Amino acid sequence: MVSGVRFAVVGDATLDVTVAPDLPSRAAGDVPATIRLGPGGQGANVAVRLARSGAAVTLVSAMADDAAGRLLREALLAEHVAVAPVATARSSIVLALLDADGERTMFSDRRGLDPPAVAAALADATWIHCSGYALLDDESGDALAEVLAARTAEQRLSVAGGSLAVEPGRVERFARRLRIARPQLLVLSLDEAAALAGNPPGSRVAAVASRLGGFADVAVATDGSRGSSAAISAQLVEVAAPGLPGPALDSTGSGDAYAAAMIATLARGEWPPGRDELEGAMQRASELGAQVARVVGAQGRVAAERGPTRVQR
Repeated sequence: MVSGVRFAVVGDATLDVTVAPDLPSRAAGDVPATIRLGPGGQGANVAVRLARSGAAVTLVSAMADDAAGRLLREALLAEHVAVAPVATARSSIVLALLDADGERTMFSDRRGLDPPAVAAALADATWIHCSGYALLDDESGDALAEVLAARTAEQRLSVAGGSLAVEPGRVERFARRLRIARPQLLVLSLDEAAALAGNPPGSRVAAVASRLGGFADVAVATDGSRGSSAAISAQLVEVAAPGLPGPALDSTGSGDAYAAAMIATLARGEWPPGRDELEGAMQRASELGAQVARVVGAQGRVAAERGPTRVQR
């Protein structure tokens, strides 16, 4: 349980439609599939995993009073996640199409955030976590970076994810916003980290992580079943992925689970963490991320999550 820490997570809450076809798709065809409807969104996924670890957490997210928004609120409150909704015309919806290996292609209708409304919701937080998608939004990303930079000296900031594509202008805007926001912790997938660091495709995760040190006190690059690496104080920490039984079914949300476990573990100690503390956090994060990849749904419950824990708010 994470005691004495109040988390505010800034990012998406989406209604996820997950489609797992039984056969290859064909033009103008009718392909049988398993289709599931459930809560998701990078911000909500992290907030739910934090709440299941016993943390006091508030999700700051664009959410309308529509059918999708009402379903999302109900699901979040059931997980003991407080909601600070930011007004928007409609709630976010994402379609995730799964292939035979559990990898997904996402079709997203995400709604942006109003930075002044976000700022008002962060005042009482001890640790602020911001989704990379929110910083990548070109309508509000610059202003949001300034809001995050204006946090108090006692507030820590982490940033994770965002599906950063290798598009020079977009990468430069994201890098600039990170330098403005000055996060203590940055967690990216290998592809995202390589785009930000300027490494060529196919680079090893350790080589990529070693070039991220200028963006955060601790910068982590994850590579799924091939493990993760972190750069801290000119040192490199490498952790192998756990060898869990069974195939990966759905990678949706596994990176968010990794980030949540890292945050929950590191929030208990002093900053910056020591090498042993960081390695232990990465191991716990890898374990949870691997478990989540073996269930379907971005917020699918795993064995380690026996049930939401009520905390003092």
